[in-house]
Amino acid sequence: MNFKHTFLIMTVIVFYGFTVHAQLNTRNMLIRGQNAIYYDDYITAIDNFNNIIATKPFLSEPYFFRGVAKMNLDDNDGAIADYDKAIDLNPNYFLAYMYRGISYNNQKKYDRALTDFNSAIKIDPSNPYVYANRGITKASVSDYKGAEKDYSKALLLDNRLEAAYLNRALMRERLENKDGAMSDCNAVLQLNIFSDDAYSLRGYLWYTKKDYHNAIEDFNQALKINPKNERVLMNRAIVWYEMKKYPEALADYTEVIKLNNQSIYAYYNRALLRAEIGDYNNAIADLDEVVEMNPNNILIFFNRGLLKIDIGDLIGAYNDFSESIRIYPDFVKAYMARSSVSAEMGNYSEAEKDREQANSIMQRYRKMKAGDKNALLDTTENFSRLVDFNSKNDKIRDVINGRIQDKNVIVSLQDIFYVQFMNIDSLRKGKVKYYNSQIMAYNQKYNYRYSFALSNRQSVSPDTTLFESFNALSAPDINFMRGVYYLEKQNYMKAISEFDTVRSLQEDNILAIFNEANSRMLMYEYIESINNGMTSILVGGEKSKEKVLTDYSNVLSDYYRCLDMDPTFVFALFNIANVYVKNEQIEQAIETYTKVINIDESIAEAYYNRGILNIYIGKKSEAGRDLSKAGEKGITDAYNLIKRYCN
Repeated sequence: MNFKHTFLIMTVIVFYGFTVHAQLNTRNMLIRGQNAIYYDDYITAIDNFNNIIATKPFLSEPYFFRGVAKMNLDDNDGAIADYDKAIDLNPNYFLAYMYRGISYNNQKKYDRALTDFNSAIKIDPSNPYVYANRGITKASVSDYKGAEKDYSKALLLDNRLEAAYLNRALMRERLENKDGAMSDCNAVLQLNIFSDDAYSLRGYLWYTKKDYHNAIEDFNQALKINPKNERVLMNRAIVWYEMKKYPEALADYTEVIKLNNQSIYAYYNRALLRAEIGDYNNAIADLDEVVEMNPNNILIFFNRGLLKIDIGDLIGAYNDFSESIRIYPDFVKAYMARSSVSAEMGNYSEAEKDREQANSIMQRYRKMKAGDKNALLDTTENFSRLVDFNSKNDKIRDVINGRIQDKNVIVSLQDIFYVQFMNIDSLRKGKVKYYNSQIMAYNQKYNYRYSFALSNRQSVSPDTTLFESFNALSAPDINFMRGVYYLEKQNYMKAISEFDTVRSLQEDNILAIFNEANSRMLMYEYIESINNGMTSILVGGEKSKEKVLTDYSNVLSDYYRCLDMDPTFVFALFNIANVYVKNEQIEQAIETYTKVINIDESIAEAYYNRGILNIYIGKKSEAGRDLSKAGEKGITDAYNLIKRYCN
């Protein structure tokens, strides 16, 4: 069994005091934003910094701190854009360089990260954190000596940095300086007796010295501090195995699986251990679980095939060896094993074919070894299909709240905009996101007794009292009011009839034309939902089934009529883009969302939907930038997608 010790290299995050040359209110907002970051409330932090930027775009601090909030939401593209702006406004902004380096490191853009850390060091060579972070980047490119030197410099400047000791210990272990690594772990424990990371790493070091007793002691201490540490349980299980204490090892693997039933390593190692002690059926059951999580690893099928031979399931063994060969057609051992199974079942001709194929592959590899390049032709493509346990096909497991965990998650687009009633209190409190001159004209005409807004989410549910008050109005206003009421009550046919009446009296009433189109659009969506039509995009997987496309020509005709009357009416343009998506015209939809953004870059929903479509067509970088903008502008779900699909 391979001993796996995965020690997380930790990014050092610190905050400094700052000088704000602005009004007291601005300073208070900055402090509130920083406090929100401290308490992991990154969305609130971004809102605070947005408000400052809107009124004081010349300040560098709000851009920097907004970047920090975005980085903690895994939005590294958005963070880098904010750090860029902070540096443009203040070329000597030390923290902006350091944090931009951290974001570049997160993106594995190590050259850029090193450049930023070097720039930060030129500005402030006495800061320990920049050396610690540069050490992380050097470790990421396997410059272990350089990383060790940087961690040592950080500790020379501040000898209480636990993360620097732990990371230097890891570097020293990789440089075969185990005594030095032990010394660093001890230093951490002198600073913090409750550091489970230090006990864990020191336990690993004892293991490498084959001092299993001390390794178990340290793993036990780590688990007293953090009983749910899967990595320590896995490592302790392996040490138990080396000590031939199989029941204890099995218990630890089982505990890992209880904590995380997607732990592929725990299932796999427990299967091998069960096989070793003769518990073949349960070993096969564990490998069945592994196959579910990683169906493309040849060793899983091969080992399961061997176990099936042990229990006399020759057909099952034959099928597993065949699956190994399907994944990797040059797997010599699988041919030989399948040959033996075929012979055991009396299929001698098949057994002979597999033996000949195995010999042919071995001859080809001998030619490869001798330098015959033509021998590679049949093997290179097949070998590239081998997948390890860290395959992208593995299920993503993430304990951070709000993160999307399922690869084939259904991701809905932001809905169409339509004219709807808005509570006057919402208007007064500034909760209305977008304004429109035609909407304002209606609101002012009735002195906000009837208040409208353009939104894609229903904010209030109008009651019958409101409906009865329309009786005092005359046509066409009474028809428009009723139409909006019926639309919000999802009585689409009546809504269409009322808006049609308005249009017969006022053929240039853009809001009536717009909402009649919206009524038809929402009615069609409702019908599709009843018919189980697919109205969302399946990101990360295939479309679930084919669907009959709805004819939206009359809807599009009305939207285009609105644009003829007002080419800047972005809400009609946005809705057109949504129609394109429903008709599976993805490129046209992306182009149309782009037009929306070019007209009005404040429309967060356009960035969000364009981001989803860019994920769908595989443009991860473009998707990340779009979703970052959407998140910055208030659509917090965008950060879930960035974390899951854009990093």
